[in-house]
Amino acid sequence: MNHACIVDGNYLLSDRFRQDFAYIKYESSEIYFDTATGANGIAPFIFSRNYQTINATSPDSDYVDESEGTNDEATTEASLTEIISYVPLFRLRYSLNITTDETRRLSAAWENEAINYLNEKFQSRLISVAVSSSTAISDTVSKQASDEGPFIAIMLLIFFIFVCFFISVQGTFHTSVGYLSACGIISLILSSGATFGLLSLLRVQIMEPMALIVFVIAIIECMRVSIICGDYHRIIEQHLPQSLTNVSTKIDIEKILSSILKSSRPYFLSSTLIQMIVFIIMSIISPMPCPKYLSITLVVYVFINYLTHCTFFSSCLIITLKRIKSRRHSLSCLHLPSDYYIKDRKKSIKNTFFQLPMKLFENIDPKFKRIFTGFICLFSIIFVICSLWLILSIDTRLFDDRFLPRNSSSLRSYMKSQTNDYDIGPVIMFVIPQTVDYTNATNRLLIHRMIEKCQNETTTNKFKLVWIDHEDVTDLLTSKDSIDIRITPYSQNDIILSEEENKTVLKASRFYCQYKSIKGDREDLRTMNNLYTYTQQSPIPFIFPFSLIFQHYEALGQIRLEMYLLILIMVTITFVAIFLIFASLKRALLIILHLLVLLSGSLACLYLFHNLSFNFANAPWLYIIPIVYLDTIIHATFNMKKTKWKYNRIMFSLIIALIIFSFFPIETYIFHIICYSLLYQSIICVISINILLPSWFYIIKRILKQNKKTKKLSKILIDTNQSSAITTEI
Repeated sequence: MNHACIVDGNYLLSDRFRQDFAYIKYESSEIYFDTATGANGIAPFIFSRNYQTINATSPDSDYVDESEGTNDEATTEASLTEIISYVPLFRLRYSLNITTDETRRLSAAWENEAINYLNEKFQSRLISVAVSSSTAISDTVSKQASDEGPFIAIMLLIFFIFVCFFISVQGTFHTSVGYLSACGIISLILSSGATFGLLSLLRVQIMEPMALIVFVIAIIECMRVSIICGDYHRIIEQHLPQSLTNVSTKIDIEKILSSILKSSRPYFLSSTLIQMIVFIIMSIISPMPCPKYLSITLVVYVFINYLTHCTFFSSCLIITLKRIKSRRHSLSCLHLPSDYYIKDRKKSIKNTFFQLPMKLFENIDPKFKRIFTGFICLFSIIFVICSLWLILSIDTRLFDDRFLPRNSSSLRSYMKSQTNDYDIGPVIMFVIPQTVDYTNATNRLLIHRMIEKCQNETTTNKFKLVWIDHEDVTDLLTSKDSIDIRITPYSQNDIILSEEENKTVLKASRFYCQYKSIKGDREDLRTMNNLYTYTQQSPIPFIFPFSLIFQHYEALGQIRLEMYLLILIMVTITFVAIFLIFASLKRALLIILHLLVLLSGSLACLYLFHNLSFNFANAPWLYIIPIVYLDTIIHATFNMKKTKWKYNRIMFSLIIALIIFSFFPIETYIFHIICYSLLYQSIICVISINILLPSWFYIIKRILKQNKKTKKLSKILIDTNQSSAITTEI
């Protein structure tokens, strides 16, 4: 016997039901039972909300021949009965046995075979079939992501190629870093292997979202390599011979290495500490396993990558400096003439192809320059405020049509039908795990008021199932019949009766209302929280709401909260760390301003142009992407007067790789989010470093200069007044 919950959508599939299918009587309660199987269901959930009824005579009405019955009384007309005449859809659902591991395995195999048959082999001119199963959505998305995974690897390879090219072409064949950029990639591979090897030894669960961390750390490592190579070129030019008279001058490797590390290592260390502290805090406060494991993995990965960078990559840098000292070719390592650098200085690839007109801004009229930079600074503040307001509007989503690949037509049709053809979502149960006196009118009134509050929510429909409306409670508790006989289909799944001391006791009970859909937006989450509040405030003892969907809604609400907390904690820790380490309030404020521009701006663009929502698909990526350009912003803020090419070439390489990736036939939702989020962050970071930061530094410089002039003028006036006073006194 199938004694499943009456609103779970089990369907009437017995022989008797199929026999009577052409003449199904309409039930005013819209609840249908099948005595043969115990199956049950609600009409709108079986036939869709657009089914129709007509009045018809019973097919079993007696037929009376006019030639007969001359002596009989007049024949009465057959009564009309309201029956279901038209249904646009008919849903079939099979509940499988998964009580043991073996039956669970067999059930999963049966599901897969049934779906494959209906999607690939079943054909009919009369009906169209849309199929789904308990794992259909996750299996489809996982399979599509696995098939398209190589495209991500190709994009990463393209990014590495452009990074190596842009880093290596700077300088001459003598001063070029050569293969040093490739050593940075090897350093990334070593740190990745060490991280996941250590996590495996510590028995930390390795999950699929952890693979996204490799992508983020790869961008961070490439940016660090580019920054060091940029500082190397700036410093090495100061130590190489400037004329033919001193070509025999030898460079001091220790001095050069010390200068390079001093110009980069403190900022890398500060950003590493910030990232570790932020995600240690997140791993502590997060109640969900996935963010906790992601945070732990990120902390270990960032730390090991920093150690690998300080050891392996620094050793490779020393080898490069030794090659420079011995005057060897950057690619072939062949000896170069002693005066090669002097002869080839004017042929530098950087000077030939990448020399930007940096002096253009300096020749602009100072008055116009102040107006322009002031407008840019004001715009950046307004941009942050608007972006923060927009990201607070980002909604949650349990399911969206965009999550499914376009080639999953059957599953897509099924999920669209859920919204378009049905008005019934997940069931909400009010459970009372204690004995309640239902013969008391007050208790019955409290139950009905609770159901009314549920139905008054904007995301619930008007369905309700209250067994006390259909049952005689006194008869249930006092009847001498067996409990199985006393419990009717209206209460067989909703009450627990037991015999104690020769009397019947109602030990537990439950009542129902329903959501309209399974969108999982903020309105659905608000309804869930309101129901929690209603039950806590109710005089009914121990009552609580429950739904199978609540655990997913609670997780969505937690994801949204943690995303906002992550941004807040990162900004706070960054400000405190920079202020304490470098003792610079001005730069700490500039860093958090541009960090907010970067983080809030990228999320706002995703929300405006791609209708971003917080969901289970994109949450792991959105959780780790805020750290991508943290190194860049910190280093650029403290090295504002130096060249920006060491930052731009990495971001340009990533933008080019992402543009190429956009031409691939990608249908996986998370891959689109990865592409667009990195694209927006890269563009915003380029604008921030090349336009916003210089504008803020110019404004601050002008203000400090003006204050200095004001103080100097005040001092002159004070001295003049004092001289006048002395003269008057004399």
